[in-house]
Amino acid sequence: MARCGVDTCRRWCPDLLVNRGVGARVDDQWFCSRPCVERMAHERFGASAQPASGIPRVPPVRLGTLLAARGVVDSALVSRALEAQRESGMRLGEQLRAMGADREAVLSALATQFGVRCLPAFDPSMVRSGPGGLAPEAVSALHVAPLSDPVDLRVRVACPAPIPRRALAALRRLTRWTLEVYLVTDEDWVAIREHYGADARGPTRSYPPFTYTTSLSDAAGRVAAAVMRGRPATVTSARWDDHAWVRVQGPGVLEDICLAMPDSQAHVTEDASWLAATTSR
Repeated sequence: MARCGVDTCRRWCPDLLVNRGVGARVDDQWFCSRPCVERMAHERFGASAQPASGIPRVPPVRLGTLLAARGVVDSALVSRALEAQRESGMRLGEQLRAMGADREAVLSALATQFGVRCLPAFDPSMVRSGPGGLAPEAVSALHVAPLSDPVDLRVRVACPAPIPRRALAALRRLTRWTLEVYLVTDEDWVAIREHYGADARGPTRSYPPFTYTTSLSDAAGRVAAAVMRGRPATVTSARWDDHAWVRVQGPGVLEDICLAMPDSQAHVTEDASWLAATTSR
């Protein structure tokens, strides 16, 4: 005999009827109805934990000091860049590049700062097929783009500075991938966002549906709808910063729902407007 996984419900159902498809199984629990699946989804969004980044931090080294030590710039240029930075509001790497520092050398130094590799040159054809199978909307939300399809669950990914460590950790949790992180320039990141999945869009797209919303009720409702279509289903959740991401997987179903929360306390108004249009398979 199965009992509903929602504590305030706890309805029961004979195993015979459960095996015939009454209700829905999510992970190792049974839920008697779609409303109870929605309650579970509410809890998953609220309880999503910030996973550890898994990307080792290196001892902090000032960018100007690192570039000077490598002979890329001299201390006088660093001093002038720091002075100009106060008025321009640019990050130091941007400011140094604007003042003539070598693009590839600055990118390499930034990658050393963050403890990752760098991608000095980007070819848009690398991402037009949508490697890794993420929706372009997911790439934009995460600020992380796969550069390759998984091989033994290892995937190369690109991201701009500063490294979005929590978003990388959320992606790793949702996909079980081992990530090889490459830093790219801001200009190349704009190109990646523009071209990622460009050849996989439209009726033949190969990536899962992705919903980006600020409404907790809407997010929970979409999780419940995906669960009911893909019974039995698994529901995996992760947080990064002010986002919570839930992935629903089941027979014939793979769907991502991302909830953007106004603050780190996950306080969400029910009537908040959508931030972006929903995509569907």
